[in-house]
Amino acid sequence: MIEFAGARRHARALLPVIGLVGGLLGMAACDEDDFVNFIEPIPSRVFTLKDSTFNFTTLHTFSMPDTVLHRLPVTGTAIAVSREFDRVILTRVRQDFLARGYIEVTNPGTVRPDFVVLVATTASDNFNAWAGYDWFGVWGFYSGWGWFAPGFNTTWGIVYPWFPTIGVTSFERGTLIVDLIPTLSVNPTNKTIRSAWAGVATALLNGTITSTTITAAIDEMFVQSPYLVNTVTVP
Repeated sequence: MIEFAGARRHARALLPVIGLVGGLLGMAACDEDDFVNFIEPIPSRVFTLKDSTFNFTTLHTFSMPDTVLHRLPVTGTAIAVSREFDRVILTRVRQDFLARGYIEVTNPGTVRPDFVVLVATTASDNFNAWAGYDWFGVWGFYSGWGWFAPGFNTTWGIVYPWFPTIGVTSFERGTLIVDLIPTLSVNPTNKTIRSAWAGVATALLNGTITSTTITAAIDEMFVQSPYLVNTVTVP
């Protein structure tokens, strides 16, 4: 089962989000019990997705590119998103993973972390977030992929396990997406990596933006994800 966490306190508050994700309820054929840990998110709509078949207790160490990537449209013109708060975003995502007990790998070019965190924002409206794409062609600039031999190249893609369930998901410009990629999900045969969790704050970087609103939205992703915790000490 794919689990989708968001705002539950008022069921009607979910309807605008469902509109954004292309009729999520109808396509997923879920009932109310499939929506968990719902909290009214302010200032943006915050929700998380996870692959419930994945064992999150296997994750202890992580790495992350020091970049908020601006995901450009496949066709059309990109809409600029402010980079004023990039450092705030990256710092808070890192702090929240560290606060959950995860240990950051400082040399991922040679030492394999258990997962890699990718942070991006949408630079176009109606952005389809969960369709597979040329993952390494987009993220290959990061020097921390060297732990994989014989190495990645631009023929590698990414798989989002919830895409077959929720289908086309359209997000507004300025939506923040935090993506957790387990390194053991590498599939050399199909040349794919696989996401296990994603946190989304829709249109977070539009309109009035403050450090407080950004950190609150990122914190909410982790509030909705109590299973993201490392209880094992890494030597």
